Amino acid sequence: MLGTSGAPDATLRAVLTRFQGSDLTGARLILLTDSQGQRSRARYAALVELGGEVIALISPAFGPHYGAAGTAALSGLVQWAQSQDIVLRETVVGGPQLNNLSGEPEHSELAQLIASSSPADGGIYLTQKNVSAGL
Repeated sequence: MLGTSGAPDATLRAVLTRFQGSDLTGARLILLTDSQGQRSRARYAALVELGGEVIALISPAFGPHYGAAGTAALSGLVQWAQSQDIVLRETVVGGPQLNNLSGEPEHSELAQLIASSSPADGGIYLTQKNVSAGL
């Protein structure tokens, strides 16, 4: 698992460092959230999928659940994906399932998360602060 659960800044830095200089053509960033219809309290983990394989599972460290830093880190993660032409998707998982991803999830569980994801509009995750800074 990439990053540290509950540590938005460190986790975003880990993602940016891990993929610096990587060719992510055709990749998808799938945001995994534990809240449907409650974005103001949601927490997010993520996975990066390329060619049908999960190449990174990212710790739950993003979103308003983790305060202003979590909101900013989510925005930064989405802007990074957009800057790399990575397709953005989202799926809702139960809170316990989100917590269990920190272990060694089964390949079938990851495949189900990918299959159940839906296209997402990156604009709903962006904060004005990050957009203005060009992150």
